[in-house]
Amino acid sequence: MIQKEFIRSELRYRYPDLIDQIRAPLQQVGRPLLFENGARKFGARIIVCTGEELDSLQAVGQSEPLFLTIGTPNKETINVYDVCVLPQDEQVGVVLNFVQRLFDRLDDWTQSLRQAAETGVEAEELLSRASEMLQNPVLLLDERGHIVAQSERVDATAIARFSDADKLQNIDLELNIVYKLGEAALPDALLVRLQSGEVLYTLLCAANNRPLYASDEIVFESLAGFLRLMLSQRTLRLGSYRQHQENEAAAEAFRSLLSQDSPEQITIDTLNRLGWSENNEYAVLAIEPIDGDLRAAQADDICDLLESSLDECCAFTILPVIVTVVRSGLLESDALQNKLHSLAETRKLRIGVCESFLGFSFFVLRLSQAKQAINHAADFGGATRLSDFVEQEIAAQSISAFPKELICMRSILALATFDRSHGTNYLETTEQYVKNRFNAVKTAGELFIHRSTLLYRLERIKAQFGLDLDDKQIPLLHLLLSLQLVKDL
Repeated sequence: MIQKEFIRSELRYRYPDLIDQIRAPLQQVGRPLLFENGARKFGARIIVCTGEELDSLQAVGQSEPLFLTIGTPNKETINVYDVCVLPQDEQVGVVLNFVQRLFDRLDDWTQSLRQAAETGVEAEELLSRASEMLQNPVLLLDERGHIVAQSERVDATAIARFSDADKLQNIDLELNIVYKLGEAALPDALLVRLQSGEVLYTLLCAANNRPLYASDEIVFESLAGFLRLMLSQRTLRLGSYRQHQENEAAAEAFRSLLSQDSPEQITIDTLNRLGWSENNEYAVLAIEPIDGDLRAAQADDICDLLESSLDECCAFTILPVIVTVVRSGLLESDALQNKLHSLAETRKLRIGVCESFLGFSFFVLRLSQAKQAINHAADFGGATRLSDFVEQEIAAQSISAFPKELICMRSILALATFDRSHGTNYLETTEQYVKNRFNAVKTAGELFIHRSTLLYRLERIKAQFGLDLDDKQIPLLHLLLSLQLVKDL
């Protein structure tokens, strides 16, 4: 059975000047039949006939079929039935065969996807089979916009505009419903939101190679249904490319601790037996690649890198991030942070850190804090802790009801406006000076200017904008928040 709307859409691609009258577009209809006049009730079928044959039909109980007529019936007839009017010179047999092939093709495609899903193939194999049918790339994205699976031969630059986490999160999607992006008749992409456990995914097919037709929506909907049933760590192959397997048991225990699918004390006892004592302190990290590629091989490579680079570390993937637990005490915090900054820079990562805490208390919340820190990592050299941004976060939440322009310091606004108009860099100087805790020597070095040049700029900022950065009474929290807000303005 296929919706009448689907048949109409397919016919419009073949017959651009199609005339139609369909009052129940979502009604399902079965395979096509040739017209048989008389008392017969056609039911929910597609009926191929001439306009004259439809005019001869008694208008009694015949509202369910979709009539495909060769030539135009009477206006009164069109108002009674669901009708698509085809050109007068078309052949009845051609139309019948065309619609029959639509049914056959969709049956074949659905069977192929069902077979792939039921035989235990991985998600990427399922996406590749669907991509061959759709003749367009298919991607599976997590809630942060990372690519976690994709069909073969995907042009990353062509689909980059669709894999933006903020854009995806701002689209209000009901679960399991296929949506179109762009023009309804010629959409730029099809997408559907899926959920497996606690993880939200977006399945996306981009119209890179050919337009997306109505039949593609049915294939895409079938793909979403099969993929929803098979989504798991196994079908995404997470962990299957790992070189370091010695922490696999610990990783499973940490996953259990985070998912809370086993009694907490039993999991903690398991970790104790594996050498992860609850009497030690542990930092919890959340990590994502800047390029957004979090498919199994790339994710496993990052996990191996972390375990090779950090002492007493266990890394594993729980979408939408890579989670890392590091044994680290209070006095080791700065050394760990320096290593993380180096890793973030060399491997193009964003790292959020929940600093060391005793044992496994608040473990879920510690990961949540690390995930929140990722959103600020770009502003702090790629790796950031709560202490790096907590002041701005608290201040931002407390003044969220006001326009940013009214919150930002007038002097910072004036300074930024002057920079834009005159090509100066007073704002950068101010930001670096504050970031370096008002250390003139360090700031001058980072700006590649002489200390006397820096001091001259600070004096100009004070004289021209009334902002004395060396004033001990300056409201530091307001200053930090203003430097952040002015970037958005």
